[in-house]
Amino acid sequence: MAQTRVQRVADAPEGVAWRKTYADGGHRRRVAALRWLARRLGANALLAPIPLSPELACRTEQAMIRRLAVLGAHVPRILEVGERELLLSDLGPTLAETCRHEPDAHRRQALVSLGLDALHDLHVRGGYLSQAFARNLTLRDGRIGFIDLEEDPATMMSLPAAQARDVLFYAHSTARFLTDLPGGHAQLLVAHLGRESAETRREVSLTARRLAWLAPLTRPFGERARAVGDALHSLHRATR
Repeated sequence: MAQTRVQRVADAPEGVAWRKTYADGGHRRRVAALRWLARRLGANALLAPIPLSPELACRTEQAMIRRLAVLGAHVPRILEVGERELLLSDLGPTLAETCRHEPDAHRRQALVSLGLDALHDLHVRGGYLSQAFARNLTLRDGRIGFIDLEEDPATMMSLPAAQARDVLFYAHSTARFLTDLPGGHAQLLVAHLGRESAETRREVSLTARRLAWLAPLTRPFGERARAVGDALHSLHRATR
């Protein structure tokens, strides 16, 4: 991915907006390593897209926003366009932020479930996201939105793999919010995967099996690492 910088604009014509600027850079070596690992594991859903130039990343985000809007997804409005810059409308706080500030575990579970419902609705319509982390989903008035859409996974993988990637990324990024509700995360994933297409379930199951050996190794390495282990454990349980 190109590097991006996002700046809040308080006095935009439509109220609060976000100016997103694309620049050269990104973690090319890390992306190359992840691509090599995904190929070794045979996990198509983890095959990272090739990093884009700033101009192409900007055009890709515009195309992704317009494609998802046609499908009925809640995405930002494009207010201004430049070669390396977009001004985008505000969709509210991220789902990750909302979960972090919610003290009640069962309410957090309901929030995570809202995100899964939104993914299901998008997938049924034939859509997919760039990186379906909880930080790239928004929540306002009970409605989930999608942001940060500067890469297109379908340039590197099939539609079922791109949708499985959504599930995998979302599972990884939400496991840490339900660590105080044993079994709660896996319960949501089991229910969600039952609604996905057979092809997408197979892609998720393949990746979960190939990565299951990593789960026990994450325990000693802090909260974020443990969240990865929890997500892998939940996915493994959900796809057995």
